[in-house]
Amino acid sequence: MNKQMNALKEARRYGIGRLLFMVRRDFLSRLSVKMEKRIGHALLQSSGALLPFIDLEGTRSVELARRMGISKQAVGKLVKELEALGFLTRSPDGADGRAFLVSFTEAGVDYLLDMHKAINQIEREYEAMVGVGQMHMVRAALSTIAYPDEAEVLRKTGTG
Repeated sequence: MNKQMNALKEARRYGIGRLLFMVRRDFLSRLSVKMEKRIGHALLQSSGALLPFIDLEGTRSVELARRMGISKQAVGKLVKELEALGFLTRSPDGADGRAFLVSFTEAGVDYLLDMHKAINQIEREYEAMVGVGQMHMVRAALSTIAYPDEAEVLRKTGTG
């Protein structure tokens, strides 16, 4: 049993799912600290969870729920929090009168721009930890997994 437990500990520690989870947790923690320094308050849980899933031209709330793997009601709650802060707005979707389109306000775009400045700082911190070459390899590998249909384009452009 001890041998099995050791093998399980090793598999859990270095399994890709756990590593991605741990890196995401580190990333969001660093981002929260940087956003607090930039704008006077920590990254909101709702913004860290929701904003990456909203397209710049707007996204239907039902699509946000699908992308995030949560209920439409949970998305609605997150959207309302960010709407109250003036970062998002909801409007009827012209293509489907029953659906709402979630879009960034001007303040929301400003918040995103600040957030991306902080993200660039975090990426430089990670480059300092692992080296520019390895960071490029990490980005390339993750890009290939995240965007499999674009993998060839990403390789050719050097983006991934």
